[in-house]
Amino acid sequence: MVTRLLTALAFLVALPAAAPAAGVALVDASGTSHGTASLRLSSGVVQLKIKAMTPLPAATVAPSGTFMATTYKAYISSSADPGVEIFLTDLYPNAKLRAARRIALGGDVSHLGLDRIAVTAYSSNAQQSVDVLTASFVP
Repeated sequence: MVTRLLTALAFLVALPAAAPAAGVALVDASGTSHGTASLRLSSGVVQLKIKAMTPLPAATVAPSGTFMATTYKAYISSSADPGVEIFLTDLYPNAKLRAARRIALGGDVSHLGLDRIAVTAYSSNAQQSVDVLTASFVP
């Protein structure tokens, strides 16, 4: 009886440590948080919860000038290897200026060195783009 009680207690103490992380902040160029990205790279799951997105179409400032953004796209990539990039999803804010997506990549991507998420605004012809939200994390 005591052994079962100790085993159950040990399980309950270890349970919070096994829970997934709350996520990393998605920030704009000024450092303001606009939501979170939760990652489980070993199982290939990325969850995005974004708030206060600018409604589309949106005038967007890029280093090359101002353009009209018509879509947002989310990517996960490796800062060490620019050739490693995975498209996650298209994002469109709802009436409350929020977007939430759960993306299942279909396998373990933890070995790819992924350490950055970017939400990029694109013009209608995809000739202009700029990262509007980013998050860096330790894989």
